[in-house]
Amino acid sequence: MKYIFLVFVLATCASAWGMSLEDEVKLGQTEHQKIIGKFGIYRDEQLQAYINKVGQRVAAESSRPEVEYRFTLLNDDMINAFALPGGFIYITRGMLLHMNSESELAAVLGHEIAHVTEKHALRRETRGKGISVLNTVLAIGTGQPALYELGNIFSGALLLGYSREFELDADKVGAQYMAKAGYSPMAMLGTIEILKAKDRIEIAQARKEKREPRVSHGTSSHPDNDTRYKKAIIASEKLLVDYDDFIKADEFLEKLNGLAYGKSRQAGVVRKNTFYHPKLGIKFSFPDSWRFETLRKGVMVVSQVGESSFTISTSRLARGATPSSFTEEQLGLSVREGREITIDGMPAYLGIADKADSAFGPRPVRFAVIFDQRKGLAYILRGAGKYDLRNIADDRNYIASIFSFDRMSREDFRSAKTPAVQVVRAEKDTTMEQLAEESPITNYALDTLRVINGLYPHGQPEDGQLIKIVN
Repeated sequence: MKYIFLVFVLATCASAWGMSLEDEVKLGQTEHQKIIGKFGIYRDEQLQAYINKVGQRVAAESSRPEVEYRFTLLNDDMINAFALPGGFIYITRGMLLHMNSESELAAVLGHEIAHVTEKHALRRETRGKGISVLNTVLAIGTGQPALYELGNIFSGALLLGYSREFELDADKVGAQYMAKAGYSPMAMLGTIEILKAKDRIEIAQARKEKREPRVSHGTSSHPDNDTRYKKAIIASEKLLVDYDDFIKADEFLEKLNGLAYGKSRQAGVVRKNTFYHPKLGIKFSFPDSWRFETLRKGVMVVSQVGESSFTISTSRLARGATPSSFTEEQLGLSVREGREITIDGMPAYLGIADKADSAFGPRPVRFAVIFDQRKGLAYILRGAGKYDLRNIADDRNYIASIFSFDRMSREDFRSAKTPAVQVVRAEKDTTMEQLAEESPITNYALDTLRVINGLYPHGQPEDGQLIKIVN
């Protein structure tokens, strides 16, 4: 009986990409809810409507016009776009940030529309990629529809991109769709170059930070100097039709004015090397070039090479507790060199715990506990190094961050606004180096500004050119 189940499942998988449009939509709708739950929709109705307008213009020229295409701008800073079966297409605001013309937007959406029309998601999962055959067998055994078990893997798989074959196919077909809609397919080549530039920066940064690079979806499938690929895109130019109602580049960029920048669920705001938490009304500084990360509980800064970390978290105060008793009783730390101090007028306890939890596991930890009695909160600050098995090598930086802890001033509240994209016009003497120096972007500001403006690696803005900065 098990063998009959397996034969049936394999037959189902082999024909899955030939499923009806109704079943495709059901599959896509199920995963759509998960995507929205994970990333959230970017709440800008005008921008959502604009993306839908461009997407529908391209989709009208597709080989499957009977599909009801749905375009969604996701509130996430990752650089990505992807599609689900049934016409559900997504672009993140992180991807939108890197676009500099409507044609580039049309290229991204056309690529994703092609994934839908060519049924790449379904075909991918029936090519021996391990599409949960066991889950499908279990689904048959329990009487649950196999369709939804198949769907459970799409949202994760699509974020990783497709094979080179499917990616190039989507570019070729997508270029044909956008050309018929009046957009030059050459924008497809430009978009790939932007994403490749971003990947080059990420690879260089990862090398400095001694970590694995996190590269964009799909770009690894487009090798440099791929003549055959470029010829396929350029061949679509013959399908190009005139379209008089194009939005000029300046008008496209102006639509990005005010676009949120950074992570959607960030705990506070970083300006250069200072972290502000407006809700709690506190701030602290950290060493230049250190990276900022939001944790499930609290925040962390990490040295460039990832060998040293400093974290801040909070806890409710117990009645009658002191910083020292809190440290011993609630945190359970065994302390040496402990002393009662005051930081910004608040009672605190500073010391070293010989073996405490850290980002690197149990280590000697420099810590401070600061009591904000007005809010009823204890701030717990910890610094530890990857190789600190006996001594604390980076103690000077930890001490500096601990004593930088402060309440925010009125001026701090004014400057600690959520970062957003601002579109400005370059003047004759404007340089990217100058803009990077003035930018609140914490690390690699120059590379970041260059790549989002299509000026990487050494470009400079022309006099009067509209460019994106972060404010």
